[in-house]
Amino acid sequence: MVEAKKPRAKRPTKAASLELKADLIELAAIPAVTALETVKATKPATQPKVPEVLPVAAEAVFSSAKKQGDAFRQAVSEAVTASAEGALEVNGKIIDALTIQSSTALDLWRSAISSAPLPEALKAQSQATRQAYESASAQWKAIAESTALWFTKSLEPLHSAFQRSAR
Repeated sequence: MVEAKKPRAKRPTKAASLELKADLIELAAIPAVTALETVKATKPATQPKVPEVLPVAAEAVFSSAKKQGDAFRQAVSEAVTASAEGALEVNGKIIDALTIQSSTALDLWRSAISSAPLPEALKAQSQATRQAYESASAQWKAIAESTALWFTKSLEPLHSAFQRSAR
């Protein structure tokens, strides 16, 4: 089967397309011309007066900067002191925990080695293990709380100094 050819639509000629373009350009130019005439007819706006800025004394700026610097220096000094105290406290608790845990481990081994009958030895072993676990968990919990308190106390002076300077 052969399809029948469809007749082509006629294209506009070049002369017709140039005529169409010229009309569009003229239509676009009309509002621009009227807008330009309106702009030429208006007066330029006057500039508002700039308020006079009084010079700030250099001494006042220097004094303010010095006060802020002293406040930050004091805050850093307090933060370092609080941090050192917190570190000493946490280190002391860690040393105590390790000492207690090592002595608990020795007691656990002693109870296992003792010459008691097997059921009593297992019972003593399980009780000692439970006690060692409970004491270790309580000690490490206390160490974690002390560490959190240490960091909080160390950052308080800096935080308050930044809040004062922001005001």
